[in-house]
Amino acid sequence: MQGPVAIILAAGHGKRMKSDKAKVLHEVCGRPMIRYVVEAARGAGAKTILVVVGYAADQVREALAGEPDVLFATQTRQLGTGDAVKSCRPLLEGYEGPALVLVGDEPLLRPEPLADLLDRQATEGAACLLGTAVVPDPMGFGRILRDSAGRFLRIVEERDCTPEEKLLREVNPSCYVFELPVLWEALDKLDTGNAQGEYYLTDAPHWLQTFGRKVLALAVLEPNDILGVNARQHLAQANAVMQARIQDHWMTEGVTIVDPRNTYVDGRATIGRDTVIYPFSVLSGTVTVGANCKIGPFTHLRDGTTLGDGVELGAFVEVNRSRLEEGVIARHLAYLGDAHVGPFANIGATAVTANFDGRTKSPTEIGARAQIGSGAILIAPVEIGPGATVGANAVVAKGQDVAPNSTVVGVPARPLIPKANP
Repeated sequence: MQGPVAIILAAGHGKRMKSDKAKVLHEVCGRPMIRYVVEAARGAGAKTILVVVGYAADQVREALAGEPDVLFATQTRQLGTGDAVKSCRPLLEGYEGPALVLVGDEPLLRPEPLADLLDRQATEGAACLLGTAVVPDPMGFGRILRDSAGRFLRIVEERDCTPEEKLLREVNPSCYVFELPVLWEALDKLDTGNAQGEYYLTDAPHWLQTFGRKVLALAVLEPNDILGVNARQHLAQANAVMQARIQDHWMTEGVTIVDPRNTYVDGRATIGRDTVIYPFSVLSGTVTVGANCKIGPFTHLRDGTTLGDGVELGAFVEVNRSRLEEGVIARHLAYLGDAHVGPFANIGATAVTANFDGRTKSPTEIGARAQIGSGAILIAPVEIGPGATVGANAVVAKGQDVAPNSTVVGVPARPLIPKANP
């Protein structure tokens, strides 16, 4: 097995979420939490990723299907984090080297501190290296105990803390690097003599110390990195932090977001430089926006949409599963669904591609430099030729294609015949 290895614990039910969905599949900025953790591990250098599944295991497997570096281990009974890691042992038989151990409900983990932990574990020769954080409010976390010289002693879970220990602000967010195979020896020593009656992975560092092995705790994580999602309120907090990170990334890359607090950009979206996004706009799903575009206000770009360079979409325009080529303009109240719009076409106010007949979603083709008048309805499947004009309030019936450079008007739309000169 190629290392470093990452083990991600994703077997829990998450009862406080009150959901039939696996907790790690709840979405943060459009993507399941587990995907962020997988990518953080991958970005830190992990070559093989083991995901421990249990509750709703099939859902988690399906969400990560097709990832060649992801394997699955099953925790058949919910007996704690130590038992969850132990379920990976058959897959890791014979592997010697470092293993990141992370939890799948901390979607804000960044790859940089994880990579730092892997590097430090290698240089220090530690059997265990804990990534810790110092937080203003440690409630819910295990506390890090150190001796008078600052050396790591042990982790105490909050339920087992004394009143004095609860005041400590350095916490354990369940982010480790263990050396294998010595970890298995420590896991064999775990018992259930604690408040939850479970096998705590947090006891493993203590056992490694009793074996005479080096254990270090480094405060390399920021408070935002370790936000665990255990309730819907936490999910909202994670969304807010992740949204700020996403928008900060695109602004750093040369995108203007006029009002970040009133803009939403999905984690799967990409945006070209010198594009301007005005307030109350939403980019949801896998959306690609070219350079020098103007988006909004009140624009909604939905999954599967691609915009070429220089596209302008204004107030209350919605685009769904469509490709708009360079220079397309739709400034007011339009809907484009399952459409391909050629370069420099103009879409008038309240124009609609009627792409769904109640059973089937059909495509609309709008040619280069076509003019679609205000209030026009294009009933798919239909093709509007390059340079064609569809008059205001015209209804182009299904299959009644409009010839290039022609003009149609009326209900149903028909070719405009110029009046003869008297």
